[in-house]
Amino acid sequence: MNKRQQVFNGIVLWLGLAFLTLMLQNFYGVLQYIFFLRVPIIVGLLLLFLPTISVNTGLSAMLKNLFVLRANNQLVVVIGGAVLAGLATIQVFDIILYNSHFRFDVPQQQKIPEWLQYLIAIILSLPIAIKAIQLSKKEIEEADRSWEGWGIIFGIIAGALLLITNYFNKHFFEHNEFLKQILLRIISFLPERIQRGYVDVNGNLSYGIAAIAVFSLFLLIVYGLGYFIFKPRPISNRFEAPALFYITLILSVIVVWIGGISYFVDVSRIPTLLLFVAMSSVSYAIFQVDHFYKIYLKNNWLKPTKEKWINVIFQRLKNQQTEDKTLVVVCASGGGIQASGWTAKVLTGLQQELGSKFTKAIGWISSVSGGSIGTMFYLDRFGDRGYPEENQLKQIFKSATEDSLDATGWGFAYPDLLRFIGLPFVLPKEKDKDTTTEQDRGTAIEIDWKGEMKNPNASLGSWSDKIDQGIIPIPIFNATLVEDGRRFLVSPMTFSPHKDCKSIDFNTLYPEYDIDVTTAARLSATFPYVSPVCRPSQDTRWNYHIGDGGYFDNFGVGTSIDLLDKLLESEQSHKIKKVILIQINAFPDDENCQEEKGAPGWQMEVIGSLLALLNVRSDTQNEGNTLNIELLTDKYKCGYKHDDQEKVQQFLKEKSCQKGIEIMHIPIKFPRVKINPPLSWQLTQEQKEAIQNAWEDWKISNYDIISELKKIFPE
Repeated sequence: MNKRQQVFNGIVLWLGLAFLTLMLQNFYGVLQYIFFLRVPIIVGLLLLFLPTISVNTGLSAMLKNLFVLRANNQLVVVIGGAVLAGLATIQVFDIILYNSHFRFDVPQQQKIPEWLQYLIAIILSLPIAIKAIQLSKKEIEEADRSWEGWGIIFGIIAGALLLITNYFNKHFFEHNEFLKQILLRIISFLPERIQRGYVDVNGNLSYGIAAIAVFSLFLLIVYGLGYFIFKPRPISNRFEAPALFYITLILSVIVVWIGGISYFVDVSRIPTLLLFVAMSSVSYAIFQVDHFYKIYLKNNWLKPTKEKWINVIFQRLKNQQTEDKTLVVVCASGGGIQASGWTAKVLTGLQQELGSKFTKAIGWISSVSGGSIGTMFYLDRFGDRGYPEENQLKQIFKSATEDSLDATGWGFAYPDLLRFIGLPFVLPKEKDKDTTTEQDRGTAIEIDWKGEMKNPNASLGSWSDKIDQGIIPIPIFNATLVEDGRRFLVSPMTFSPHKDCKSIDFNTLYPEYDIDVTTAARLSATFPYVSPVCRPSQDTRWNYHIGDGGYFDNFGVGTSIDLLDKLLESEQSHKIKKVILIQINAFPDDENCQEEKGAPGWQMEVIGSLLALLNVRSDTQNEGNTLNIELLTDKYKCGYKHDDQEKVQQFLKEKSCQKGIEIMHIPIKFPRVKINPPLSWQLTQEQKEAIQNAWEDWKISNYDIISELKKIFPE
């Protein structure tokens, strides 16, 4: 576009905007009402368009599975929750619409007929209900093994009961003089100007005030019951309300709470959002609100020295009969529950193909985020012989792919929402192992994982004993220290001194404390906003907040390269002649560069930096890891890849190149399949099958690698 054309288009654009502004002045009254009704309008639009946003946009990888329900009872709860949200929205809308003329001195509008309110509430609930029914049909048939029609029928009954209950409550309490007098007495403490819109010109309660007070009480009862009924418990196969229900519940609370605040403060021209943010931030400051992870004193756990991890590696390799040992090192990437399932499937699949000798050769597993969850469930079912028994392999995969999104939804809807709206003091604290811990969505997801574990109370200390005996390999859950950006290695072993500027481990930072294995995995998997950044529950000298390990290295390779270099330079390194470095990547790589037309400039101005950060976290990190692996391979293979013999001789003269150790790098990437892997903490039955089928496809396409490994680990 040339300069003249740009100038012409600019003039047309600004003239169009000026004309539109003048035209809008003719609809000033409408615009006023849109402003006063902004909260119910926004919530109503969310109810209508949330399914479309979640399924048909670029957010589908993260949000689509919200609408995939596992059982009929979950469908009933979601339909009921959608009707509740629709009912709350239209009632708040109607009350503000009718009373605004007296409160804000604007033209009077007619109230919405009651029958039409119920019809609109149903219409607002339909998009969520219909999309949930559409996407859950196959899932309910396979997981619940029942006809989804029962969920639809009982869901409609639940929604109808909500409407009927609201109808009778509304009419009963609207004519209840005792309730009216209580509300009038409360309102009488307000300045006379502020009372307008709550009390009419005759001194009586304005239209709908008694009804919304009763509805708010009813909503509070439903909300409170949900806290106790659906609270996460470490029990497998129990009923859980789906995350989608919690979204509808949060919307119901928001439209009543924030809608009520906006109606109250708009008369004083106080910005609702500014007031709410101020209330929330002051609450955080006064009550010292933060997110915590549980640490507890454990005096009988003698923390290992920073040299011990090398000794336990060779303790685990003792079962190999030959003098030349083969060490297997595993790196498991992040990527939510997709990474958890793929990590578990690869590790159990390799044992099925290669036998227990392969598993017993694993020295450590360096995992990140979702890969840490798969690693946790994998190591949890190791037997005393140093590997999981055959009958445990299917259970490992099942546990690693079980839904955790529902527990996160409970955490969002209850402890975290109450914190955010300035009510953190109403939350009871959980007491366990002689220490109290604040509840949040992070602790909720930990409890959910414990329900799938064989040893739910396992801690780093208890795993340390198993490592000493050579029963399990060393787990290294990679996390990030938020305050200074260092790698934080959460492991039963000690790796680095405190002065190490590259990384620090849990034992070095907190020598007197222990943590649960589920907590260790959660710290590594602090997926942005799904699990909160948190700090220790006990006051220490080092109250660092912990973030997801993927911020530093989403593949766990950096830690493994660092440790391999230390191990192969140690005095015992002559025993190791081969290292097999297995890199488990949960997502396929974009191997072929595609033509890119480029996104709109305004979009790049708004989110371009964020997109760059997210893309760098995968592609650039992977590129750097590949280069570091090649350099490490060259170093300990003595330059065999160099064609120049003079350079080979020069390498051989170097002390660091006298090892003659072969490092075999095996990347196991999730192959491209028709189903796009999700980026959430919930998998459908179809996606679980896709992971299992992907492993079969990988074995076929990499038959030569499997054959070579079988030679190294003969049966």
